[in-house]
Amino acid sequence: MQLLVRGVHIQVTDALREYCEIHLGRALDRVLGREPAVQVEVHLVDTTGENKGGVDQEARVTVHVPGHPALHVTERSDEIHRAIAAACDRVERAAKKYVDRRHDHSGPALADLPTEGS
Repeated sequence: MQLLVRGVHIQVTDALREYCEIHLGRALDRVLGREPAVQVEVHLVDTTGENKGGVDQEARVTVHVPGHPALHVTERSDEIHRAIAAACDRVERAAKKYVDRRHDHSGPALADLPTEGS
């Protein structure tokens, strides 16, 4: 997994980068396994600036798996770590939903079914 963490009006420290890597890695490993081609972009945003309070911390996560559409999730909270954790949960659920939809649940093809005369 390749992880890119960027901050908009937030300084991305090593601890914050590691927090993203651990939580997103754990969430995606459960669903996608250890596929090395997965690229994850995380944008951490403080929408009102650092001097104002409120629900203004935002984590935007985009997961790119080659050959599949990108998965994008945005979560807001009053604290950046909570926003990251919530985004990780949503990414895991969305990836699991996508993987389940991709599997063939239709059963055997009509040509493979036995006929009455045989």
